[in-house]
Amino acid sequence: MNKKHPFEKRLWWRTRLPWFLINLGIAGKGKDCELLNAAHKWYNADGINSGCYYCKKTTQQIKW
Repeated sequence: MNKKHPFEKRLWWRTRLPWFLINLGIAGKGKDCELLNAAHKWYNADGINSGCYYCKKTTQQIKW
């Protein structure tokens, strides 16, 4: 069974909406994937920190 991530649809919208709408809060990131028992999807946020595509969580302990 291939269960989709709870924030998958939100990520889909974030890749298609203009940034000014995202900055207004439309299709913003979720609070934390772990609260919904979902996995994070990490990316290089700034060369030091890893950020999750789906939620607002960042960390220095996981490298993208």
